[in-house]
Amino acid sequence: MSNAIKNIIVRVIKNRMAAGEKMEDIINSYSKLTPKEIQEIKAEIEEE
Repeated sequence: MSNAIKNIIVRVIKNRMAAGEKMEDIINSYSKLTPKEIQEIKAEIEEE
């Protein structure tokens, strides 16, 4: 996954979390993400 796509997904997840959704539910809605990509996205979100 390119950094640009990862950044977009991270931004979308953060916005959805701000609207009250749980991170796990949001990530599960992206069925094509690999376990490695999920791990990278979670790490990015938890850093900020």
